[in-house]
Amino acid sequence: MRFENLLVAMAILTTPFVPANAVDGLGISSWSGWRPGQISRSDCPELRSVPLILNWGKLEPQPNEYEFDRYIGNPLREAAEDDLYVTLMVWVRPGTPEWLFEMGVPRVYTDREVDPLGQKMSKEDNLHPYYLHSGYKRRFFQLIDAFGQYVSELPKELRDRIVFVQSAEGSTGDGQPYKGDPLEKRYAISKNVWNEYRKETWIRYQAAFPTIPILVNSDANTSGEMDWMLDHMDVIALKHGMFSHGYHVSDNKQRLERFTALEAAAKKRGVPILTRGEMDGEMFVYEWSTRNIPQALYWSGLFATHCRLDIWNIPSKALHNRANAPAFDFFNNYAGQHDPSTSLRAFCALRDGLDASDFQRFSATEFGGKPGKKRDVQRYLNIAESFAPYGAQMDDPNKALGGGMINRKRNGYNDIGWGILAGNYCRFLVQVEPGSGDVGRWHIDDSIYGRFARAFEHTSGKTQMRFELDKNFQGETFKINVTYLDQGRGVWSLTTSDSSKKELVHNKDSGQWKTVAVDIPRKQFGDTQLLLNYESGEDTVFHMIEIERGDGEAGIHGG
Repeated sequence: MRFENLLVAMAILTTPFVPANAVDGLGISSWSGWRPGQISRSDCPELRSVPLILNWGKLEPQPNEYEFDRYIGNPLREAAEDDLYVTLMVWVRPGTPEWLFEMGVPRVYTDREVDPLGQKMSKEDNLHPYYLHSGYKRRFFQLIDAFGQYVSELPKELRDRIVFVQSAEGSTGDGQPYKGDPLEKRYAISKNVWNEYRKETWIRYQAAFPTIPILVNSDANTSGEMDWMLDHMDVIALKHGMFSHGYHVSDNKQRLERFTALEAAAKKRGVPILTRGEMDGEMFVYEWSTRNIPQALYWSGLFATHCRLDIWNIPSKALHNRANAPAFDFFNNYAGQHDPSTSLRAFCALRDGLDASDFQRFSATEFGGKPGKKRDVQRYLNIAESFAPYGAQMDDPNKALGGGMINRKRNGYNDIGWGILAGNYCRFLVQVEPGSGDVGRWHIDDSIYGRFARAFEHTSGKTQMRFELDKNFQGETFKINVTYLDQGRGVWSLTTSDSSKKELVHNKDSGQWKTVAVDIPRKQFGDTQLLLNYESGEDTVFHMIEIERGDGEAGIHGG
C-alpha cells in the first residue's frame, strides 16, 4: 500500500480521509483547462483549485521530447502564488500527436455529426487513435512514466498543490473510447475489453504517481471496476459527470444508490473517497439554464452537494459573474464534509421531484404508461397537468425521454423526469415523510431560491413539516436558519417535538425571501424532531433549513 502518512493517520482516526493537499483543494474549481490570467481568486474568491488539462501533442511534440515545465511547472507555480491547488489530466484525444499516426497507429473516424453544443463537426473533428494498437499503448505508457518522473522531481511545496491526477483513457477523459461509433467496425472496442485496458492504465498511473490519488471516470464502471478499486486503490477518486451537469438528469436515482453502496463498502475498509464533476459550456446554450443562470447554478450546486461531490468545475465565464457567487459559496461550505460528527453544517433544501418511473406514486391507472417504458411522453404530460396548479411544467418533454446527455439539452424547464431524485436535496438533515404535511411548489419566482419549494396547504390539512438531524451531528448550540418567502400575513412556528416552547414568525408580506435564525442548546434539541408548524392565516412557502454548529444564547433573530 502507498500513502504511508495516510495509513498512519488512519490508524488514529475512525473515519477515512484524503491527503491534506486534496482536502485543501476541495470546493469550486474552474473549467475547462486553466491558464494563468484566465481566472484568479481576486476574480472569484470562492475558487479553490484549477485544472491543468494537458494536450499530449503539446506535452510531447516529438517522440521523447517533453515540454513538462512549460505546460505543468510554470502554471503550477503561478497557481501556487495565488494560493490555488491544481488537478492534472492528459488528454490523449483531441490533441493526439500526429507523429503517432505516422508511426502506424490507425486513424479512427466516428459518425458523430454535432458536438455537445450543437455545432456541426468535420471529419477531422472526429479523428481518434486506435487505443489498443501496440505502438499506441507503448508510447502512451512511456508518456505516463515520464510525466510521473517529472512531478516526482518538483519541489515538495509544488507537489503538495496537486489534488489528483485524472486517468483519461479515451476522448476528453470520458469513460468510453470514442465520441460516436467508429465508421470502420474493426476498430470498435467492447465494453469488457475497454475496461480491462482502463484498469491497465490505472495501474500504470499508480506506479508513476505513488503519493497522489488517481481519479477515474465512474460513469463507465461496472461492479467489476468498483471491486477492483476497493481492492487496489488507497484513495478512490471518481469523476461523477451526471452529478455535476445540473439537476433532473435521468436515472440519477440509481446512480446515487450505486455510489452510496460504494461509499459504505469503502468506509468498511477504511478507504477514503474523493469526487469531482464539471458543469460545461452547455449552460450557456440551452434554455433550462440560460433563462436564469444564477438560479440554474444554485440548484445544480445544491444537487451536486446532495450527491456528495467534493470538487465542482465551473466554466470560467460563470466564475467571473458575481451573481453566481451564492451557488459557489454554498458548495464550498459542504465540500468534503462527509462525517456528521465533524461537519459544521447540515441542510435540507425543500423540493418535490416528480419521477415518472415511480408507479406507486403515479399509478398507470391515473397517469398512463407502463413500468420500465420510459418513452411514453403522455405519462409525463399527465403528471405535469396534475401538478400545474402548483407551478409544474414541461417545456421540452421529448428531452426528458432520453438519457443524461439528452436531458441536458432541454430548451426550457422539465419538472418531470425518469429516475430523478424524488425528494429534497440535503445532508445530515432529512424531512420525515415529505409531502405528508406540505405540498411541492415550482417556479415561485426568479430569485435563486424560487425554482423549487415546499409550502403549507392548510385547506387540505397539510400544516406541519418534520425534520430529523443526524444523531452524530455534534455541537453545544445549534443555530437553525429557516429561509422562507415573506408573502402574505401568515403565522408559522419553529419548535421541537418534545418542547412546549415555540418561536412564532409573523409574515409581513414584503414579497422577499428572508431567513430567520434560532439558537437552540443541543441538550434541548436532544433526539427529537424539528417542526415547522402552520399557525394561522395564509400558507408559507419554504426554501431551506440549515443548521450550524456554534455557541450562542437561545432565541430568535433575523427575519
